[in-house]
Amino acid sequence: MAELDVPAVAIVAEHNEPIEMRDGTRLRADVYRATDGGPFPVLLIRTPYGEQLMRAAVPLIPAIDAGFAVVLQHCRGTGTSDGEFVTFENEADDGLDTVEWCARQPWSNGRVAMMGASYLGMVQLAAATHTPAPLRGMVLSVTPADYHWGLAYRQGAFQLGQALGWHAMKTAQQLGYRASTGQDISADMAELMGVMANPVASYRRLPLRDAPVINRVLPSWRTWLAHERWDDYWSGVSYRDGRRRVTAPTLHIGGWFDLFLGGTLDNFTTLTRDAATEYARRNQRLIIGPWTHTDRSGVVGELHFGGGASDMAIQLERVQLDVLRRMVAPGDADVPGPQVRIFVMGDNIWREEQEWPLARTTWARWYLHADRSLSPSPPPSNASPSRYTHDPHDPVPTVGGPTVLTATDLSLLPGPRDQRTVEARPDVLSFTSDVLTEDLEVTGPVSVTLHAATSAVDTDFTAKLVNVWPDGRALSVVDGIVRARYRDGSDKASPVTPGEVYEYTIDLIATSQVFKAGHRLRVEIASSNFPCFDRNPGNGAHAGTATDNDFVVAEQTVFHDSRCPSYITLPVIPR
Repeated sequence: MAELDVPAVAIVAEHNEPIEMRDGTRLRADVYRATDGGPFPVLLIRTPYGEQLMRAAVPLIPAIDAGFAVVLQHCRGTGTSDGEFVTFENEADDGLDTVEWCARQPWSNGRVAMMGASYLGMVQLAAATHTPAPLRGMVLSVTPADYHWGLAYRQGAFQLGQALGWHAMKTAQQLGYRASTGQDISADMAELMGVMANPVASYRRLPLRDAPVINRVLPSWRTWLAHERWDDYWSGVSYRDGRRRVTAPTLHIGGWFDLFLGGTLDNFTTLTRDAATEYARRNQRLIIGPWTHTDRSGVVGELHFGGGASDMAIQLERVQLDVLRRMVAPGDADVPGPQVRIFVMGDNIWREEQEWPLARTTWARWYLHADRSLSPSPPPSNASPSRYTHDPHDPVPTVGGPTVLTATDLSLLPGPRDQRTVEARPDVLSFTSDVLTEDLEVTGPVSVTLHAATSAVDTDFTAKLVNVWPDGRALSVVDGIVRARYRDGSDKASPVTPGEVYEYTIDLIATSQVFKAGHRLRVEIASSNFPCFDRNPGNGAHAGTATDNDFVVAEQTVFHDSRCPSYITLPVIPR
């Protein structure tokens, strides 16, 4: 007879408990705690995704067994909560009010911790920038450092795939809430099903701002597209600059193939350096596995990283609860565990470190050469440039990588995937190293510096680091993109002059990859990665308003001589 998974203690549950916000709006939460004992520390989870997804994301019974009262709250305008859901805009104040409510309850001992992934992580940081005294700790999983950079945009390019997929999902939920109040949603839902049933056509539909149904139901769709640069809108809702006020120890959890990896690493390094107290700075912890945004199995893309790669193998749930219990314990005891724990791909092992990036890093430049080779040797002075033609009507397709896409094609799913079909295109330049004679470990931030010119008034340049296996497979490791007019930063547009050479730095975020002896390194250069990112029309039109009539065919030139070298900067770790 199978044993039932039952709690060790009896539980009392209070459903749809009203919590009044400062403007009088009532948000509702389910509260779970042991019948006996108390008062308890509180574990607060705030979500915009409704009850079913909320329960799937929360270790409810283990948390109660660990001594917590658990509060699962629906964000404003979602689930059973009142008000209007406007993406991000109310989460800071609502989070603060809810933390303080949790601390005041008779079953609470006044100490509150928060946990959750993605949006459930963003609401934690939004509240934490208000420095609520009861908030004693956080567990942030796959959480961006800012709503603009790394979430809506990446170096000026709109993250179309994840943005459209997320807005479609939330539109379906919001329509469901309307139906529950008696509204007729049949026409809107039928139109939305058409969008979701054919994602490829939906990604190509222009102008982007007019996405059917979504643009009417969720104001954030048009708002994000209208504010493509960092401006007062983004600074007004962002927690990025407020992180220096955070006083809570934090466990940061991410994946090498998560689209928010850059945010996870930035949150860790920023709070380690700039959090408001020495205690908080000392008690930041980081775990990065070979995982995607939603999958921690260790089977990613076309690779299986071994039996020890999954979250279950390292008992991640127990690790989180152990950390949370220490955070809410009396006094200021340090959080357990190493400062940094990373999975080193290729060797397929977990390793403990003391900082990020690693102090023993050797920063190595590998240069792109005219003969399409890649090596640590600088290029000669007379090397001729490489050229290709970019047509936004026929963009280079997304194949794997750190994606969250609505996909009917396996190539759009995240992780390391074979790039040979991409590399066969005439609008992709590939630069390949000699066969490695010994293992090469690359662990840390990765970037490509490109000297390039375009015939257009604007364009994109993409870069990808690829691991070429002895059997010929070319599996992606990391990638990035830069929009030419945002080469100097996301807060200002700097037009380019056609034909003029500019230096572009393309942020490939980071990895921990051992390129084994017998393998080769490859760098790919192109001008699109669609539908992960939107298509740059080439005439300077904004992402939201561009149509097919704006598309301009561009002649691209990549330089690799001693005066204008192009290279990838690798964080090499001595073996």
